[in-house]
Amino acid sequence: MAAGVLVTALAASLAAAPPAAADPRPNADDPALADFHEQEVAWAPCTEDFLQGLECADVQVPLDYSDPDGERVTVAISRAAAADPGQRRGILLTNPGGPGGHGRSLPGYYQDTRVTEVYDIIGMDPRGSGGSSPRLDCESETPPIYTRPTDAEISSATRAAIGYQRDCERAQGDIRPHMTTANTARDMDVIRAALDEETINYLGYSYGTYLGAVYGSLFPERLDRTVLDSPVHPDETWRGVFLRQAPAYSANMDRYTAWAAEHDDVLGFGATQKEVYATFDATSDRLREEPRTDFPGIVYDSHMFDLELGMLSRYQQDWDLASEYLGYFVRDEPLPTEFTAEMTALAEEEDTGLTEDLMTAVVCEAAWPRRVSQYRADAREYRENHPYGVGAYWALPQPCTFSTLDRPEPQVELERDGYSEPLIIAGEFDANTDYASGVAMAARLDGPLITVAGDGGHGFYLPGGLECVSDAVDSYLVDGVVPQDLTCQGLPPADLDTEPELDAEELAPLMQETVPAGPRI
Repeated sequence: MAAGVLVTALAASLAAAPPAAADPRPNADDPALADFHEQEVAWAPCTEDFLQGLECADVQVPLDYSDPDGERVTVAISRAAAADPGQRRGILLTNPGGPGGHGRSLPGYYQDTRVTEVYDIIGMDPRGSGGSSPRLDCESETPPIYTRPTDAEISSATRAAIGYQRDCERAQGDIRPHMTTANTARDMDVIRAALDEETINYLGYSYGTYLGAVYGSLFPERLDRTVLDSPVHPDETWRGVFLRQAPAYSANMDRYTAWAAEHDDVLGFGATQKEVYATFDATSDRLREEPRTDFPGIVYDSHMFDLELGMLSRYQQDWDLASEYLGYFVRDEPLPTEFTAEMTALAEEEDTGLTEDLMTAVVCEAAWPRRVSQYRADAREYRENHPYGVGAYWALPQPCTFSTLDRPEPQVELERDGYSEPLIIAGEFDANTDYASGVAMAARLDGPLITVAGDGGHGFYLPGGLECVSDAVDSYLVDGVVPQDLTCQGLPPADLDTEPELDAEELAPLMQETVPAGPRI
């Protein structure tokens, strides 16, 4: 993904109030939901190019579950039917994260895997996103990304957050309060019932792990096997979850700068870790004063450099490629024209797969601090101690800080009472959802934990990923074998014997997968 798409996609991400007990609402077998549970699901071949080979349908759900006879909305879903109907064991409902991640394309990822043999894999664009209707659209610019903001930029970010939130409330303030994790979980249960299934199996990534845990708390009797990949912290939704990101980026930067110092003869960034940091800080300072325009229409400044540097520090197996790219900025040399053209073309083809306005609505389900002075103090601390990756972005005032909308219900208290242990996966150096969050989720739900050691990735159960992870998850989902706690070794750091060649097709996926505005595939 080229620089411009990063800015667009960064509108929001993972954030903090202690969860409270759930407000009683219509649940699994409530007669008030009979019309929704008994609706006919009309599957038809998907028409969008990126969904080719899948079936699509719309499911109607209440906008407000406390008023099932009121306004209705639609949730767009997709299906890859089980390849071996004789061995079919139900549906596997999926979510890519976000909040706000479009999920209808997910079933296509698992073609020719063991799970597609026995499950109908169901994708979903959560209410308010993607092909679901209505789609949240504030008709407003999202706040800017400042990694290490000056005091003036802190004030600018505050004004931008106020303006954005006012635009959102003016545009769709009547429906935004109903865009919550609990309501999305209730939508999942309507999908289950409409598909005539007694239970669901579930696979969720990042924010999707919280969604799955909320579903299990509301509908424990309806949940069978569950995989939660790269979990959010169960006690810190939402601001606390986001504030954990910057220190995790700093940990990756420490690893990367130490590696770069060991390869100074090739990279020339510095012979010690301290020198490498000084080189990067000097580059950031120069870009603040003299931004670049390598990518057409994009002002590449210090914030963009800090952001991309932190992102690229996560993937140790690609540190050689990342260093080749970053070197052009360090040396203040123009990027090759062919490379920038290819990156721009890839960005234009890219669908970020995220409804940013939905993300901001969902994270407002929690209470946010109201004192701007607290945000200012946090932003100053983060810009000094954790300037790379997301940097001070989440320490700044956010749109939810200024929300005037009533929250219709408290957050759901996460508990596991009535469904089997879920399988948890967490990366040791994941910067979107840090490793400690995975440990906490495993403890909260009393499920086994797969630790991916030495890896800064986010989302590990994917075709073409680590065999150790895939084998354990397949055995669990397909065969019902619940593993003990397990450690899988991630890919080793790059072996830098010679200077690597800059490659847009290899670099673009790293940018795409590390966008902090949404822990997503």
